[in-house]
Amino acid sequence: MLAILAIAGAGLILRLLGARGDLWQDEIWTLTLVEPLTSIDQIFWRVNHDNNHFLNSIYLYLIGPDASPLVQRGLSILLGLGTIFAAAMAAAPRGRGAMVVASVLFSVSYPMVHFGSEARGYAGLILFSLLSLAVLERRLDGRCSGIALAATILFGLLSHLTMIEMAATLAIWTAWVIWRRTGRVGRTVIDVGRIFLPSFLVLLPLAVCMVAGARLFGFHIGGLLPFTWAAFAQGYGGLIRYLFGLPSWIGDWTCIGLACGLVCTSAVISRDRRASLYVIGILGLPLVMGMAHLPNLAFPRYFLISGTLLLLWTAETMGRAFEDRGINRLLAIGALGLMLSGSALSLLQFYQYGRGSYAAMVKQMTEEGAAVYASNRALRTAMVIDHFAARTGSKVLIVPEDSLCLERPAWLIIEGDLDKQAQQIDPGCALAYERVNASRHWGLSGLSWTLYRLRG
Repeated sequence: MLAILAIAGAGLILRLLGARGDLWQDEIWTLTLVEPLTSIDQIFWRVNHDNNHFLNSIYLYLIGPDASPLVQRGLSILLGLGTIFAAAMAAAPRGRGAMVVASVLFSVSYPMVHFGSEARGYAGLILFSLLSLAVLERRLDGRCSGIALAATILFGLLSHLTMIEMAATLAIWTAWVIWRRTGRVGRTVIDVGRIFLPSFLVLLPLAVCMVAGARLFGFHIGGLLPFTWAAFAQGYGGLIRYLFGLPSWIGDWTCIGLACGLVCTSAVISRDRRASLYVIGILGLPLVMGMAHLPNLAFPRYFLISGTLLLLWTAETMGRAFEDRGINRLLAIGALGLMLSGSALSLLQFYQYGRGSYAAMVKQMTEEGAAVYASNRALRTAMVIDHFAARTGSKVLIVPEDSLCLERPAWLIIEGDLDKQAQQIDPGCALAYERVNASRHWGLSGLSWTLYRLRG
């Protein structure tokens, strides 16, 4: 449809705008991980790190660290563009209205634009999650082979390992659908095994590589935040707020409650086969994650599977309303207008601040030669500074924060909320630093830095 092509064109522009600016820490981290490798296969067994998103790592390995940020984010931009068409494809069985609304929401929703313009694996995760659903439904109706489903799940896992959540969600939903159809547990187990066996067999080589690599070199996680229900609410509620452009005064638990309540209510009154899928993926999956006390749930990106299903459910619900001629259509138009307005405001802030600005600070620090600095977040600050310094041939040296008074570095970088950073810093050892620059980020990725210079 021409409408979907036009919407996809707009989505591409939004993603190109989002791909501007400096790479941020996690994008740089991937470049750092693949830099010492000598062949592509080592990405699968030598780099055992949660920041190694295989397809993205392969792409960055091939284009190299000296490509422009736009090129380095090129794979995600293309996958993000594909997501718009995949959303329309997934919504197609629910009518043309659902197709158009799905393409609109996945085109302009801030998280979709953000991850569709960042050199990481989340764009592929979203794309192949949608495709796996569309393919599975055809498989259930006998119109598709198990190889096609295996391919979508494989590429989803190559994009990001949390695709395993989507695979598990689809398997549980498939079991429910077949059991409702046959009423026989044995038949359900056999049919589910037959449908997902090719996926299991295709994934075995990847699993073997990862296990062998972990045994040889260990497996490393960049950071772990302990589980709390407040962190859970911050992550899942925050993602829901970003997806629909909701104002910040709506609380995290309120966002979760509204989303899950509407989905469950819809499932009660709907006879659509997907109703149970949405309950499993939007309510059940996050609940299991919370009950398992998984770490790092404060980050909204760890709920992307549920968020993707929620956005698709919204598109289908609004699509059905658009096909009515009464009050439902007016309500759908109003709701879509509010979502687009909220998403536009989010995108404007994202485009204004981006993921942070770091190259300018490195340039300022090294204008007079080699720069010696300290930071309150030494590990990740050094990774980012070293990346941009290497691009310009500049020399930088970081000293431990506890050696500040002994080494007397000329520069100090403080990571954190800019509004809480003072204009002057006195470490208490005859040193005084004054604020000379700052970089703010907004949204789902980035670092906010304040740059201080030693006085005198």
